[in-house]
Amino acid sequence: MSAEAYNFPIEKKPKKRRVALDKKRQSLSLSKEDIFILTTLEKIKSDLELIHASLDMVTDPDLIDSFIYEINALNTRYKFYLQLCKERDIVSAMF
Repeated sequence: MSAEAYNFPIEKKPKKRRVALDKKRQSLSLSKEDIFILTTLEKIKSDLELIHASLDMVTDPDLIDSFIYEINALNTRYKFYLQLCKERDIVSAMF
C-alpha cells in the first residue's frame, strides 16, 4: 500500500512547515530514499491528525474501533520510518 493511498473524510490545508522542510531538503541534498522516508513520515503524521479529527466526529462503535486500529497501525509505521531516519542519520539533519 502506497503512502498516497489514504483517503479520509476531512480535507486538510497545506501547512507552512511543509514548505520550510522542502526548502531545507533541497539545501541538504538528500538522496531519493531519504526524501521518500521523510515524505512518508510527513504523510503518516498528517494521516494521524486526520484520523484523530475524524474519530471525534463518529459515534458508531464499529467505526471507532476501525479508527483505533488504523491509529495503531499508523503509529507502528511511523515508529518504523522514524527508526530508519535515525539509522540513516537524517533526523538530525532535518530537525
